[in-house]
Amino acid sequence: MALVGNLRDFALADFLYLIDRGYKTGSLQLNRQSDEAMLYFDKGKLLYAARSQRSERLGEMLVRTGKVTPQQVAHAVQLQENDSGHALGVLLIEQGYIARDELQRHIQMQIEETVYGLFGWPDGEFCFNAGTKLDKDDVQSLVPLGVENLIMEGVRRVDEWGRIKDHIANTDMLPRFVDQPHEKAKSINLTPDEWRVFARINGKDSIKEIISRTGLSEFDVSRIIYGFIAAGLVEVTRPRPANAPAPTTRAGAAAVAAGIPKRSLVSRIINRIRGM
Repeated sequence: MALVGNLRDFALADFLYLIDRGYKTGSLQLNRQSDEAMLYFDKGKLLYAARSQRSERLGEMLVRTGKVTPQQVAHAVQLQENDSGHALGVLLIEQGYIARDELQRHIQMQIEETVYGLFGWPDGEFCFNAGTKLDKDDVQSLVPLGVENLIMEGVRRVDEWGRIKDHIANTDMLPRFVDQPHEKAKSINLTPDEWRVFARINGKDSIKEIISRTGLSEFDVSRIIYGFIAAGLVEVTRPRPANAPAPTTRAGAAAVAAGIPKRSLVSRIINRIRGM
């Protein structure tokens, strides 16, 4: 018999905790408005997670993050269509296009980001069918994922998302460097991921585009940009209408008219921080 209810009355974290502690096997279907998600568990471990509104396929993600080429994915898909009986990830490994550990890391990241996004649902119908098993060829993760860490990180992100959303309404926002960084910006030490985001901020690309080009998750990019905002280094604005002219400062217009190339905004910001 299926267990049904609403996340408004029974939080996702509590449900996952019961699956983990009870070593449950089955499928969990979640529905909210036009969005739907499906999770499969085996003895309390997560094997599969997919969401209709974020349906990036494994091959697309690996190409986007530069781990394989489109040609390699196309070849693996062709082998799969020729009744190979193997999942795409297995074929990519067999062809030597990607290492097993690297593939597992990306599959795990894909599953985790899907589940973390569900923690933000304030409500939504759920249906758990105990005993339902996933077809072997449809299993995403090469290694079953523990649920306990997903719960802890998911709850933490919900709390942090609340602070981020106060400054970043959505991923269509345009981040740009401020003209006069705050005094506290001079003590910033950037991690490799922060540098990747920092290098993509140009006042033209939206947060969504930065996410796509860095290969980082929506949460990680938003969190990093939020940190830049808090440090007084970056501000975000709403995107301009397609037919609206870009604003031009008097100094910038004079430089263009005189044929003088403007220095990179990133370089100017770095120099200002160093000079503080």
